Amino acid sequence: MSWSIYCASVQGHSHRENNQPCQDAWSVEHTTNGLAACVCDGAGSARYSEIGSRYVSRLFVQRISEFGHVDYLSVEEIQPVILRTLSAIREQLVSLANDKQGELKDFACTLVAAWVGKRQGFLFHLGDGVAIASYQQNGRLIDKVSVPENGEYANQTWFLTSSDWQEHLRITPIVTKIERIILMSDGVQPFAMNKQCDALYLPFIEPVTRFLQQNDEQTGSEALKGTLDDPRTYSITGDDKTLFVAFREM
Repeated sequence: MSWSIYCASVQGHSHRENNQPCQDAWSVEHTTNGLAACVCDGAGSARYSEIGSRYVSRLFVQRISEFGHVDYLSVEEIQPVILRTLSAIREQLVSLANDKQGELKDFACTLVAAWVGKRQGFLFHLGDGVAIASYQQNGRLIDKVSVPENGEYANQTWFLTSSDWQEHLRITPIVTKIERIILMSDGVQPFAMNKQCDALYLPFIEPVTRFLQQNDEQTGSEALKGTLDDPRTYSITGDDKTLFVAFREM
């Protein structure tokens, strides 16, 4: 099983102006067990959120990649696996907070992830951002979208460090062969998704994916970074932006 993988994270221009780091992070593991990928967005108000997002994204993909073949897991079986994995990562964040004489909330981040095998896969979602798994149906590419979850206010969401994180963790099964995975932080949503944020905005995503499929991973990822950091996006969002795209190779 082979995949072409493209991804870029860029610092938001408002973060640049305020001398803040990029608080997005991503990680991917491609093994014989499948493809595991994760994008995390650190909370802007959290003291060490850039550390939290790097830590969570890396540990999440490492641990689920080591678990086994995703093709053999049912929805009922996957939930306790993910809950145990994220609970263990939270415990390590607590230790990290103690080392820095801080609090768990200092490492707040969202989680948008996928775990894909040969015959099926799952999307995992906590907070905002978007996860999409695409599959063939009657000759057409169909997108299964895991939409962002916000609270009463547009900038309110949930994090792995939230006390009620388990209540807001969403697991979406795709019980067919997945051809494409797209993960994005909420900084990409305004121009990559439609206004309802329940479908891709085709005038943006179609030329992007077409270019990626015609180029190698390094060239495509560098071009993706340039697209995300285009000054024309500054009037749309000042937030950090991460976009992950993976295509199953024929």
